[in-house]
Amino acid sequence: MQKLYCYVDESGQDDRSQYFTVVVIICFGDRDIIRQQLIDIEHITKTYGLKWHKTKHDRRMHYLAVACKSDVGAVTTYYGIHKKPLPYFFPMSDTLERAIKKACTGKYSATVYVDGIDRTIAKKLTNILRSRGVQLNLVKSRRDESEPIIRLADMWAGCIRGMLLGGKESKAIFEHAKAKGHLTDVN
Repeated sequence: MQKLYCYVDESGQDDRSQYFTVVVIICFGDRDIIRQQLIDIEHITKTYGLKWHKTKHDRRMHYLAVACKSDVGAVTTYYGIHKKPLPYFFPMSDTLERAIKKACTGKYSATVYVDGIDRTIAKKLTNILRSRGVQLNLVKSRRDESEPIIRLADMWAGCIRGMLLGGKESKAIFEHAKAKGHLTDVN
């Protein structure tokens, strides 16, 4: 049975955004190696474990460029862009379900870590995913302050949001990542 670990972050809950973006990073390999690779990239690019909105623009772009160039571990990144208004829960569950089903064939077991959700939302998300046929261990909260893979998801969510708001550099890095197969749209 294939074990996979999903790390999820989102962007667009604020009123300024017309879209809600969910990023799901699926890890198949040794997560400790992937984490160390991401920490090394954070040091090289001087992002030092900060979130998208707490990092200077040039460092954000450098981080994503280095992450793309390095082909970080056994990681597959999926995203979904959803037109607002709609509740947070629906795009999160839809994007997760589609990403997992795209990534896996045959028997698998998924563990999902979502940035900053509470236990009630984690239980609801677990139930809805199981009801949709996702072979799920559990959904847990994980803070980006302590998880480099969540920080990578946060950076991609921020980049996609920037692109949707008209950012030229964000669009360029997004298009490059898509062309290289680093980002997969689940919609």
